[in-house]
Amino acid sequence: MAWKKLEESEYEAYFDTLSKAFTNEKVEIEVLAVSIGAQKQTRWIPLIGISYDPPEKTISIISEAIDHRIKRPQEVQIHETDAGIDTIQITGADGYEHLLKLKEPVSL
Repeated sequence: MAWKKLEESEYEAYFDTLSKAFTNEKVEIEVLAVSIGAQKQTRWIPLIGISYDPPEKTISIISEAIDHRIKRPQEVQIHETDAGIDTIQITGADGYEHLLKLKEPVSL
């Protein structure tokens, strides 16, 4: 449906609320950059949660298999359909785009 941009002041509360809505969610993480192209970091692994640490300015995606961290995010966008949130796009300070694709949409 539509992309929604989050402001940095919203990151911590938004990701805390979203993480509480997770129930056996599976996520695929893809990193996009001109220098490396599109690189899949994971394929449908169980997602535990997403958090934002304001003092460190770091977003952490925590799964059973890996912890994926993005330092100094420049932009966070959420894609939501009628069924719920299905994609989170985070642009890091290095210009890399991190796509978190949820196998099943999550409603808040």
